[in-house]
Amino acid sequence: MDKFGELRKEFEKFVAERCISGNCDTTDEREDIPEEELPHFTEELSKKLLAPALSGINLSRIDLKRIGDEIGDSIAIQERKRMFKALLRHKQTRAELEELFNQIELHLNGRILIYQEIMETYPSSKNIFEGYIQKIEKTKETLNRILNDFEDINPDADPINFDDI
Repeated sequence: MDKFGELRKEFEKFVAERCISGNCDTTDEREDIPEEELPHFTEELSKKLLAPALSGINLSRIDLKRIGDEIGDSIAIQERKRMFKALLRHKQTRAELEELFNQIELHLNGRILIYQEIMETYPSSKNIFEGYIQKIEKTKETLNRILNDFEDINPDADPINFDDI
């Protein structure tokens, strides 16, 4: 037990020294991303994609991490909703959003292939997995609709004068 006391004292000393130098980082890395930094469709999309009952697929934390890695975004493994918001946070151009949606669609298509293989191997499960595939197709339609409705954010545009748009 004495070793734990020594370790605690050493840790408290380390924390105190770190804070004396002014490097006390009190921000919580798990803080939510402010809503104004997210695209307007984030809530709709996260509800649809992160709920297997709606999307037909369970996007795991690892899936979201891989999607981020594929598009060049390094995101920390956290709660799935936060990870998804982190993926969408800096998407300001249609090309960036299209790249993200293409990676998500690749994951969706991969699951369709898995479901089709399961249906072939276990024909009695066909009814279940056909429903999942239909939900995945609807999810892909939602991604396409959002992409078609997306307008690039021009950082140089005057927010008051709409002639620049």
